[in-house]
Amino acid sequence: MTAEARREQILDVAHTIIAAAGFHAATPHRIADAAGVNRSLLYQQFGDLPGLFVALIDREAARAAAQFTAAIAADDDSGDDPLLHAFDGVVSAVDAHPETWRLFLFPPEGAPPELYERLAISQAVVCEYFVGQLLRINPDLEDPEYTARVLQASGRELLQLRLSDPESATRERLRALVRRLNSELLHRIR
Repeated sequence: MTAEARREQILDVAHTIIAAAGFHAATPHRIADAAGVNRSLLYQQFGDLPGLFVALIDREAARAAAQFTAAIAADDDSGDDPLLHAFDGVVSAVDAHPETWRLFLFPPEGAPPELYERLAISQAVVCEYFVGQLLRINPDLEDPEYTARVLQASGRELLQLRLSDPESATRERLRALVRRLNSELLHRIR
């Protein structure tokens, strides 16, 4: 196995442990045992345990950012509202990579400060996207930042429901709700 493949394997193992039991459960001994490697390899690859955690957080933040960017940039020939189309794309990303999104939507117990730093950055990007969309719809909208923050909080709640209760929070149910909310919002801000 190449060094890069081994590094990814170790990050995958650490992510599995963290998702199941929190950061505090991801000890060097447990990660090394589960990955079938010597602890010294962990230190060689990541420097120390916090370095491994930061590498994992950075990898997952980059994955989520790429998935969000793809969701908002994808061509939409359906004629749907761009916010609904973006929501569909993000739900698809959440469904395809639930553990990546769970890390940020439900930060595990004992998460290092770097997780919250990356989360704040990603929230700012999402908020900026919403502000841009809202101002595109109505350049004279009063308080687009707070309106965007309400949209962001609503979207986060729906994605959390999708992850925590997918049987009830079906794609169709969430999409119908977002369509209704967007229709009402668009009616009020135009």
